[in-house]
Amino acid sequence: MLKSMRCLHFAAVAALGVPRSSEAQRVPGRDLLSYPLGTLAEAPALATETGDGFQNPAAIGLVRGTSIRATAVALNTGTDRGVSAALASVSVALPQLITVGFSAARASINGIGHTIDDPEPIGRDIPYSTLVLSLSGARRSIDNVTSGISIRYRTGEVDGLRRSTFGLDGGVVVDRVFGYDARLGLSSFMWGPGADDSRDASFSAAADARVFGPDSARQARLGYSYTFDDGPAQGHYVFASGIYARWVGRIGLARTDVYGSADTAVRLALGLRYARYMVGLSREESAGGFDPTYQFVLSGTFR
Repeated sequence: MLKSMRCLHFAAVAALGVPRSSEAQRVPGRDLLSYPLGTLAEAPALATETGDGFQNPAAIGLVRGTSIRATAVALNTGTDRGVSAALASVSVALPQLITVGFSAARASINGIGHTIDDPEPIGRDIPYSTLVLSLSGARRSIDNVTSGISIRYRTGEVDGLRRSTFGLDGGVVVDRVFGYDARLGLSSFMWGPGADDSRDASFSAAADARVFGPDSARQARLGYSYTFDDGPAQGHYVFASGIYARWVGRIGLARTDVYGSADTAVRLALGLRYARYMVGLSREESAGGFDPTYQFVLSGTFR
């Protein structure tokens, strides 16, 4: 198993660099995964705070001295949109700087009513949800590079119709670039063979760097992220983060362009690291006057 895991660098780059998709029927619920589940106002390709690997498989990598990490995430958009999501993950360290992990994420929307001739709903609400199961592996090299790959199974349901598919995602995180305290991240999300002709896949690249501060416990960072998919959507995200002792804070401005229509949202996050635990809360403003999106994170590492 360890010998095969050493091919993770090649597999992750292959998953990122060959974005071709196979023919398949559309699986419901992909739009429910457009929310930043598993991040604390982080760029998707650099979403390492919780270590669940949902946005970037390389993020599950555990440092020396840590054997297990467990994470629970809850997201809610408020009653006006009715979207809720939850994520649970566990990662285990293996010899030779290898980490394997499993996660389960579910997202659903409430309040979709049946209508016929007028907007007044009748009968029961229409069920609309998706479930993603991910088996991931990551390996850290001596050059501060962590690469990972995830095999995903996704099933979705809408009004009694249920479909499922498999997918493959890869990711890379570089902790230091040319000796500087700068990070680079690349990742795919919901790519093939589960990303079918319905253009479900998205791809992200991000970078951030320390702009001042003496060490990792007291610093400020600035970064930029770019995300695009197989269709017309693209996103830009400019963000800043600060760390002071146990506290972590982030703020960012996200801009999404779809079919020539642009939306801008502010993201805020605050986290507290205590002993081997981390608790965090994030908030994202929503365009169109909708309620903001909140996300709660609890993560713990153990020897």
